Amino acid sequence: MNKFTDDVKDGFKELKDWREKDLADYRKKRDEREKVLTPEECKAKKKELRASVRKAVANLDPAYIEHSNEYVRKNILALPEYQHAKTVFCFVSMDTEVDTHELIRQMLKDGKTVGVPRCEKLGVMDAYEIHSLEDDLEPGTWGILEPKESCPLIDPQRFDFAVVPCCTCSHDGKRLGFGGGFYDRYLGRTGAIRAVVCREQLMSEDIPTQEFDLTMDIVVSEDGFRRIK
Repeated sequence: MNKFTDDVKDGFKELKDWREKDLADYRKKRDEREKVLTPEECKAKKKELRASVRKAVANLDPAYIEHSNEYVRKNILALPEYQHAKTVFCFVSMDTEVDTHELIRQMLKDGKTVGVPRCEKLGVMDAYEIHSLEDDLEPGTWGILEPKESCPLIDPQRFDFAVVPCCTCSHDGKRLGFGGGFYDRYLGRTGAIRAVVCREQLMSEDIPTQEFDLTMDIVVSEDGFRRIK
């Protein structure tokens, strides 16, 4: 009987020790997440995370890229926020990003007024109306396709809905861009619903942010979408 009692006591002690260790680990991770970083620490962590994501992008399976491109597009088009929008902002994707070329073509077919960005100077961009990817775009800053000079400027306040790129983002709407601050500055001038697109395999839950980093309204991946606000 005493041996049985001792075994039970030992078992409860082990369980208590395990729970205390698990709780301590949880608190440590929570404190690390909630730690207020200095601007220098935040900048360094962002740089480190961007490098990590670039490596992950290089290792993505081509079949997965094709699959995620298709379903991100379908999920955007299924959003009521998109369907009810009249004027839509959308980035023109580069090879390493979620493809938006077919998405933009469908937006135009849907009768949306579509605006795409053009870099005006470091950290500053505007959006211009296009009617065709083939006729209205040309290589611009850093080789990114941008609207031609002949395309009309769209007032940022006209946009109802915006499709936003990222290097990575979290499921709760924190976004890490590519370091230029273009989108945070521009989107701050609009009243558009902000939908960030990101492949699930490139999501990050611990994204360092600063006061000027905008939180997204909707996070869209190949698995679906999450409304944040």
